[in-house]
Amino acid sequence: MHFVTESELRTKFGKEAFTQFYLNNQLRLTPGAKQFLLDNKIPILSEAQMQQKGETLKQLTTLDGYKEVLSSELLEAALLAMDLQLSISQRLFDIEKTLTQALGQSSSDEETSLAEIEEFQLEAVHIFSEQGSLLIKLKKVCGIIHLIQAEYPQYRQILIKATIKIIELKKQLAGETNEKTINGSM
Repeated sequence: MHFVTESELRTKFGKEAFTQFYLNNQLRLTPGAKQFLLDNKIPILSEAQMQQKGETLKQLTTLDGYKEVLSSELLEAALLAMDLQLSISQRLFDIEKTLTQALGQSSSDEETSLAEIEEFQLEAVHIFSEQGSLLIKLKKVCGIIHLIQAEYPQYRQILIKATIKIIELKKQLAGETNEKTINGSM
C-alpha cells in the first residue's frame, strides 16, 4: 500500500494538470494530499466509479463510431449510385440523414416482426454486374446496421425501416422489381 503525499500531487499537477484523481485499493491519501485535491476541486474517483464511467464513455464512443462508419458508407454508396441512377442516390442520402439524426436520440420503439425483413443476399451475377460495387456497399451498410441493432436495441425500429429501404433498393438495382413498385412502397 502506498500513501500519496501532497508533494507527489503537486509535482504531478505541475507536469500536467489533471481534473480527477483515481484512487485504487493500493493507494491512500495523506491528509495534505486530500486537502490539495479539495482545494483544487479535483474529484477523487474509486475503482467502481472509474469502471462505471469507463463503461458509459465506451458505450457513447461505440455508438458515435458506428454512426460515423454508417454515415460514410451510406454517403459512399450514394456517390456510387450517382453513376447509375440519381433517384437511388437521393434515397441513400435521405436514409443517411434520417439515421444519423435518429441514432443517439431517445427512441420509443414499436414492435416490428423480424419476419418482415428478408436477408440481404447477393448472387455472383449481381456482384459482377455494373451495379456490383454499389450492391456490395449496400450489403456492408446492412451489416453495420445489424451490428448497431445488436448493441443498441432501442433503435431497432428505425434500423429495421432503414434495412427494408436498402433491401428494396437492392431489388431495384438487381432487377428483381421495377421502380414503380419501389416508389409506391415508400
